[in-house]
Amino acid sequence: MRTQEPKLREIYLQQMIEVTNRLNATKLFFDSYSKSGNEIDFDSGVLQLRKSLEATAYASIVPNKAKYQLFRQLSDTSKDFTKDFHASKIFNDLREINKNFYPVPLLPAKRQDDNSWHFGRKEQGYLSEKKFQKTYDRLGKFLHADNPWGTDKQRQNLAKDIEERIKETRELLELHVAFIRTNNYKGAWVVEVPKCGSAPKIISGFADGDFVVNDT
Repeated sequence: MRTQEPKLREIYLQQMIEVTNRLNATKLFFDSYSKSGNEIDFDSGVLQLRKSLEATAYASIVPNKAKYQLFRQLSDTSKDFTKDFHASKIFNDLREINKNFYPVPLLPAKRQDDNSWHFGRKEQGYLSEKKFQKTYDRLGKFLHADNPWGTDKQRQNLAKDIEERIKETRELLELHVAFIRTNNYKGAWVVEVPKCGSAPKIISGFADGDFVVNDT
């Protein structure tokens, strides 16, 4: 696994770049919608935000790729993980192989009395796993043309929440840790995704054996 890690890190970083670019596009489309009321801008923004969440889900597969691929091969449904796209379903499968798969948002590191560095956790203001899935499913209602006999999809209600979802997604990923458990590699990636748009970075950490992730 360690011999493959540089390649996997690069894939992860590319996913972070895609997430950032799509979040930027989401903001542009919804800024335009707020001024024009054009539903095409609304729908384009929805598509970009949903794709940014899917890119985040794909990123979560990366450090768990070997186990995820095997898990999907043993599935009763489609066994080809390269065709997976639904973020909520990807999360459900990831949870079976690594309960700590979801990014954990961090605070900047502080030097300790023993000269080590400690990353605290963000306690609020970021996109939680529960809110991620709720947002992803909510966006799905707007990926298709409106049925003229259907009920009102409440576009305005979603539009009011979009700016906050963008902010929360950035807060989740700006500085986060991804925990990794495979047969040959146990550890973590500390990932920096600068809000300014500069290139994301990863610091790898290796554990001597299995480890426990505390909730706080």
